[in-house]
Amino acid sequence: IEKPKPPLEAVAKGADKKIRAHTIRRASCIESGHDKFDEKVTEFLNLIGEANMVGIHSISYEVFDVGTQKVMADYGLVIIYRG
Repeated sequence: IEKPKPPLEAVAKGADKKIRAHTIRRASCIESGHDKFDEKVTEFLNLIGEANMVGIHSISYEVFDVGTQKVMADYGLVIIYRG
């Protein structure tokens, strides 16, 4: 006995896609001293498409910077989407 396949209308609307999460931290978007956070977020949002986006949530976190020996506050986004 197999699970019935979803109707074609549901597949077209994205019913067969699972809910996923993707985290983008600003610190991981620094390239050659330039902040590419906005470009990386825009690129990912264009990749998944507006129809598949469920939500965007901002995060803030702290990380220990070895170079300065200080705890640095940073930010990022958690993007919930169907994919």
